[in-house]
Amino acid sequence: LDAGATGTMTSALIPDLIRPIVFHHLEGRRDAAAALYARLLPLINYENRQCGLRATKAVMKEGGVIRSEAVRHPLEPLHPATRAGLLELARPLDPLALRWGR
Repeated sequence: LDAGATGTMTSALIPDLIRPIVFHHLEGRRDAAAALYARLLPLINYENRQCGLRATKAVMKEGGVIRSEAVRHPLEPLHPATRAGLLELARPLDPLALRWGR
């Protein structure tokens, strides 16, 4: 955002948690934006490096938003350990997708 971006494409998994970062920054609260970003970064990195778009589907399935987290070829389903690691990082952050369908 400091470089002039007007939005973010950081994570499809947690837009509800990314939004406050953008607003803090736009309102001049750079320290608050950086602190929140640092808190979310482990999940963002895990999503991007271990899961890809499958992360969003897994969390939405866990939260009751969708019935299936199946992905199309050529993607493989998430390994159960990778899925467990994703949820372990996501739960303390309480993303909307984990509770939306409950």
